[in-house]
Amino acid sequence: MLGNKATMTPNQLEALDAITKAMQSGNETEIRDSWALFMSTTADALKLDFLEANGDVTILAQRGFRQLTQKETKFYEKLIEAGKSANPKQAMSGVMDIMPETVIEDVYKDLTEEHPLLSRITFRNVSFLTRWILNDHSVQTAVWGEINEEITKEISSAFRVVELTQCKLSAFAMIEHDMLLLGPSFLDNYIRTFLREALLCGLEKGIVNGNGKKQPIGLVRNIEEGVTMVGGAYPKKEAIKLTSFMPQEYGPLLAKLSVTEKGRKRKFTSVTLICNMADYLTKVMPATTTLNTQGSFVTNLFPFPTEVVMSNEIEDGEAIICLPEEYFMGIGSAKEGLLEFSDDFKFLEDKRVFKIKMHGMGTAFDNTSALLVDISGLDPAYITVRYQGAVLQEQVPEA
Repeated sequence: MLGNKATMTPNQLEALDAITKAMQSGNETEIRDSWALFMSTTADALKLDFLEANGDVTILAQRGFRQLTQKETKFYEKLIEAGKSANPKQAMSGVMDIMPETVIEDVYKDLTEEHPLLSRITFRNVSFLTRWILNDHSVQTAVWGEINEEITKEISSAFRVVELTQCKLSAFAMIEHDMLLLGPSFLDNYIRTFLREALLCGLEKGIVNGNGKKQPIGLVRNIEEGVTMVGGAYPKKEAIKLTSFMPQEYGPLLAKLSVTEKGRKRKFTSVTLICNMADYLTKVMPATTTLNTQGSFVTNLFPFPTEVVMSNEIEDGEAIICLPEEYFMGIGSAKEGLLEFSDDFKFLEDKRVFKIKMHGMGTAFDNTSALLVDISGLDPAYITVRYQGAVLQEQVPEA
């Protein structure tokens, strides 16, 4: 899933369609060429927006061009200087240590605002760290009593280390020479745009279905302690059959989320159900919608607060029920630098090609943070009629 189609030009949509087909075919040359086309059409669209604004700060802000900080301006000025140089590798040496964190944070903000699933995930900008310590926050680490070895062991077992260098995300951007003349504000918008698209291309797929082998560990994966891995990949969870959202079935299912893998109790006030669009329309919606006595449809008939999020990374007939805040995704720049010059595309004339590198890793806090459910047999919602003595009672959901 890339970008916001509603704001794309016809050329961008055509390039986007080419990317989709290329990814389905798995042809690396087609994927590379389609990405090059997409970034070129995106650059043209951004350039047109920038030039039409004619330097008007208000219009530029409305079109996504930010007011840069002093550090950001200095960064882009150095990038422009390096891009104009006859030897950009040498020009970038020593001055491109790391992109300002505010640029990356702004990309994360855009991603989470535009994509509901990503907005629920616990994101961390880890800069150039290679490890991140996770705390099982369901553990009560403060205790009364004497300090002893058992308490120390319990506290230390509440922490684990995530290796962020297991996954590397890379993409490239073509910066035409005339783009460099448009200044830091334009270059910032362009780089943030292609960063956002590159991240979007892999993030949701990794969070939902990644197998942990040079990619994040998805919510559908079994990560219980001691699980048997196949070729370095985590196996898929066994799907739990779900036939209705009635309290007597839905309640016990959600209760599985209330206990951590180590047997400690967990408290939550809502859950997230993730399914693909087709399954929502044909299975989840009919199972959570009914007609009341006033002739109006009553929707979202869940006995426990449940937010439904669509993701086409989920297979047909399956859904994930999870606590999304219990999923950690750490993303940061490589220690040797985030942006570097690349001359892998010498056939491109009058363009500088830059490659962006990011390290990251995503995983649920434990195996009970998410459930994989089989929704292929979900029953449609209906009004329950019950006889009580001689009186016929109808249990009807009210709007």
